[in-house]
Amino acid sequence: MLVVLLAGGAMGCAAGSPVRGAGSPPAAAVQPGAAGSSASEGAAYRQAESLLRRERFDSAALALLSLPADRDTERVVRQMEAATSRLGRGALAAMAARADSAGDDPRFAPVFAQLALSYALAGDRDRAETFAARVGAAGGRRGRSGRLAAAVLAGGLPDAVPDAVAGAVMPLSGSPANREYARLFMEGVEVAAEAARRAGLHVELVVEDNRGTPHGSAQAAAALAERGAGMVLGPLRDANLFAAADALPPDVVLFTPTARETAAGRGGVYSLAGGDPGAGRTLAAAASDLGYFEAVVVHRRSPPEAMEAAAFVEAFSEAGGVVRRRLAYGAGTTTFEEPLAEARLLEPQLLVVLAPPSDLELLAPQIAFFELDETEVRVAGGPGWTTPQVLESVARRHTDSVVAVSPLPPAADADPGRDSTTPPDIAAPPDFTAAYEQHFRRTLLSPVPAVGYDLFRIALAAWAESRRTGVAPSQAAEAMGPIEGATGTYSVVDGRLVRAFFPVMILNGALRPLDSGATAVPAGPSGGA
Repeated sequence: MLVVLLAGGAMGCAAGSPVRGAGSPPAAAVQPGAAGSSASEGAAYRQAESLLRRERFDSAALALLSLPADRDTERVVRQMEAATSRLGRGALAAMAARADSAGDDPRFAPVFAQLALSYALAGDRDRAETFAARVGAAGGRRGRSGRLAAAVLAGGLPDAVPDAVAGAVMPLSGSPANREYARLFMEGVEVAAEAARRAGLHVELVVEDNRGTPHGSAQAAAALAERGAGMVLGPLRDANLFAAADALPPDVVLFTPTARETAAGRGGVYSLAGGDPGAGRTLAAAASDLGYFEAVVVHRRSPPEAMEAAAFVEAFSEAGGVVRRRLAYGAGTTTFEEPLAEARLLEPQLLVVLAPPSDLELLAPQIAFFELDETEVRVAGGPGWTTPQVLESVARRHTDSVVAVSPLPPAADADPGRDSTTPPDIAAPPDFTAAYEQHFRRTLLSPVPAVGYDLFRIALAAWAESRRTGVAPSQAAEAMGPIEGATGTYSVVDGRLVRAFFPVMILNGALRPLDSGATAVPAGPSGGA
């Protein structure tokens, strides 16, 4: 067992039982300061009181904001403070976005104060201070909102809470390949943890060795539960994830970077490799925009790729396109002659290949080998095509002109003509790269640490929202809204960790925006192969 203590002063409000209405976004766009009779104002105020008693916090806040601006009495502001303290970050951000047109309205001060607290607890000092400053600008220097803002600006947080205990179940022994991945992943976690320490948080990070086995994973998870961990990173493999989930209390959230299937019937388990319907939908929209209306889909017969394929088919069909065939292949396939030969006979405009990077290293060259490059077909695919693993290892003649989706926006000035000796950019933005290289005093050479960095920050944000609002961590994860990370912008939607995706075209190993001159249908004899 490895224990790392990150000293600092973490403070917030104590968690309690799950609260209804804490994470749901505002249900209606009620304009603040709407005029009305005193009778209607009184009715709106009584409605807000009733909604608060019934723990309908989002609706209560909206009812208070529907009152005229001159009804900014201390009682109204106190009720806004009660309502906003139980709202998730996503709902608060939606309210804050409407505040610009409201002028100096003290009813928005609690919104800004809770956003400041949310970001401060999650270690995002810059955003925390930005929202804390807006509290004073809204006229909320007094009361609980004012005290929260002053504490954030002074570098502290009110109302002490227990230390955050983050656990990791990793193969510190066992397979050399898994050990190396775990080492790189934990480097990114270490960078994120150091950033949290500098932000004033007190986090205890406990790493347990699962020896790469289900039994070891169950033992490691049980040990973390005894230490009071509220969030766990890992394990890496499906069977190990199932064992760890069974050994943890239901209110502990797990975030895995590589397990492809999450524990059925157990909420609060999220995977970066579990598939994302948003990838299929974004790819379908891009294909339609380019003028394609007929496609064949080749995908791995596994839940993540099947989900992406189903999302593509649905969105493509809604846009007027036709998917002539879905061709699934089994995990472990090394020769793709059967699905590719069938696809060639169908002569589609678009060949959509949804596969993990390890499959694409074998599959992409076979598109040309089995002569699909002799047809006028454009190759398109999911996020696997845009990973450094594929861009670095697959010959560029097999990736050039492929239309794909990326979790990171491509650089508008990406150079499509750079020489072949220049490696593709590591999938991490300059801020993370600089933080990593400053921390370790060496060059960042792998995309894996960025994944560890992001998952730690997402888990910490879920914990922070749980402490602030009093809801269970899994509920808090659903309500915290988008989180910008080194490897993408993440949200938890319907129990699944999802990312925003951007349509791109691959040229000379670089990702180009589709709106920067992408060739529309037809692609030509060599398009995509």
